[in-house]
Amino acid sequence: MRRRRLGAAGLLFVVLIIAGAWVAAARAGDTTNGSPAGSPRDRVSATDGALAATIADEHPPFARVQDKNLLLPISAGLATIVAYHSLDDEMIVALTPVGKRTHVTLSARGDGRVMIDDQNIAYQILESSGRSTAQTGAVDIGAPVGAPIASPVSGEITGVKQYKLYGKYDDYQIDIRPKGASDIIVSLLLVADPRVQIGKSVEAGKTILGTVRAPVEELAKRLTPITGDEGAHVHLQVTKSPSPIE
Repeated sequence: MRRRRLGAAGLLFVVLIIAGAWVAAARAGDTTNGSPAGSPRDRVSATDGALAATIADEHPPFARVQDKNLLLPISAGLATIVAYHSLDDEMIVALTPVGKRTHVTLSARGDGRVMIDDQNIAYQILESSGRSTAQTGAVDIGAPVGAPIASPVSGEITGVKQYKLYGKYDDYQIDIRPKGASDIIVSLLLVADPRVQIGKSVEAGKTILGTVRAPVEELAKRLTPITGDEGAHVHLQVTKSPSPIE
């Protein structure tokens, strides 16, 4: 009887060793080049329905307009660059960058992140190309195609416009009137698959507006040398409201 008990205990021990080895092998198989397969960049290729739920919620303030913070519309774990540039439009309201200006490309830094530390975002100001308007009239936030775009402010959707970019590319522009700021409109362009409608209330850093569209060559070439990738991005600008609410 004792021998049978010892034999059973030995068999159980062997089973436990095999099970432990199988779990360890499964975990090792879930990594690529030392990075978890479930990391934010890998999850961009996941199914569209699960995209917003699987990406980490990292939307720190990256700019200010008037007395309001604008939250990073792309998760900080996915954003490849924050690049301000001028824009010829008399209705444009200049943005005030938050973070630290850098002249070093992210590809040169080698970390592929816009976050310098827990509180600062690295940003660049691109050459104005002879424009006399403010150098921070608009900002491009680089991101992989399909990355979710979160609302940078809390407020109300005032426009979801489909138009032809450069007269040939299908694109959407989403306009938001920030809560407590009736005299400005925050607009995001280069948006695919819009998820909101006019009149919808949105929450900063939470409400998903759409996803990053495939890059347009005429625009992507401005960022590709800096980011080292295909240059996909979302464009953000703030304009004076044509009809402020009293």
